Amino acid sequence: MSGQGRVWSYVVAHPPLLPDYAALAPYNVVVVELDEAPRIRLVGNLVAGPGEPLGSLPAERLRIGARVRAVFDDGLPRWVLERS
Repeated sequence: MSGQGRVWSYVVAHPPLLPDYAALAPYNVVVVELDEAPRIRLVGNLVAGPGEPLGSLPAERLRIGARVRAVFDDGLPRWVLERS
């Protein structure tokens, strides 16, 4: 699989949250529809770039339908916006 897709849905989490994540807020959680398998949707976080932390992408840049690609940070999948 290419690791490319589109943002199908998203939410921006704000406190109060689970104590371990409160310091990271606000951060996004996205649902991505894969290009090769549109019936498969994966959950993750959209970040500003590979290796960037949660919350590194401003919430105003999130859009339904935005093109994204998978990146991995410590084995965890994250998503970055595709360059247009």
